[in-house]
Amino acid sequence: MRRPSYLSALVLPLVLAACLDPDPVPESNYGVIGLTTIVTPVDTLLSPEAQFYRTGLLGLPTSRVTSDQCQIAVYPTPSQGSQLPRFLDAGDSVAVSTTTTTKFLFPTTSQNGESYVLGQTDDFPFRPGERVTVTVPGAPGGFTNGTIDVLTAHGFTLGPIPATPAADESIDLTWTPAGDDSTKMLVSIQYGVGQLQANQQIFCSLIDDGAAEIPPILLTQYRTATAGSRAVEAARWRVSAKEVTGGVLLVISAFEVDDVID
Repeated sequence: MRRPSYLSALVLPLVLAACLDPDPVPESNYGVIGLTTIVTPVDTLLSPEAQFYRTGLLGLPTSRVTSDQCQIAVYPTPSQGSQLPRFLDAGDSVAVSTTTTTKFLFPTTSQNGESYVLGQTDDFPFRPGERVTVTVPGAPGGFTNGTIDVLTAHGFTLGPIPATPAADESIDLTWTPAGDDSTKMLVSIQYGVGQLQANQQIFCSLIDDGAAEIPPILLTQYRTATAGSRAVEAARWRVSAKEVTGGVLLVISAFEVDDVID
């Protein structure tokens, strides 16, 4: 089963600054693997995707945070540029394995560049929180061979979110179960200002302790948003990295939920 690609939305902002730097900078190889859990009415599936590229040295994302941060932002998040990195060959296929299942990702090319993905009709049954091993065979002149074993993000249930809190009230976000210091929560509360389609969001990066507060000062336009436009997307992230010859393997495991607020 394939889902719309989100990995390029992560990769491109990471590499853009390095690509546009006018001065020569040290470069390295990066293998970025996304492991996203999809919960369907009949099953829970893993949607893996990988990209390999060479660019200037990057500051890599982390899932270890020490404070809650929320801000108002445009929705959807604007593209930060169209320049693509220099993608690398990582071999004929990339293996993704649990204790019971092994699936293979195969190279494909789209407007977002080159990715390794499951076949269009291939499903990957999955239990959130189990360990996954990613094996990259590597290719001459491309990305090196390497293996990384990771613990994936556990599932969670998001508590209800009020559509119209009082003017002096905050929104108390809750989710169960809480995570640990190796995971973080990302929450996007979306709403329409002057229109039914969402065009603004409150975006939060949160400590994964089961609770957070959005203060009233951030809720002014949310309270008066167009009825029927409010929705939420939330994800638990666990990020793991491993150095390999000439580069880094980075795995972002995500369990995602979305819901309509009104």
